[in-house]
Amino acid sequence: MLRLLALGFLVYGIGIGFKNGWLVIHWSPLLHDVGFTDVNREEPMNWSEFIRQRFEKNDS
Repeated sequence: MLRLLALGFLVYGIGIGFKNGWLVIHWSPLLHDVGFTDVNREEPMNWSEFIRQRFEKNDS
């Protein structure tokens, strides 16, 4: 029970951190390092273009 309470506090704290801007994820370098090499790690992440490219690859 105590583990669930601690996990709940951890998830809540991370959520508040993202909401208030204390935690920032730089998506472009992260996705490039994970294996999406067509993402330019030097530019900000353009999510609409990224999703559109995924659907175009799946259609062809």
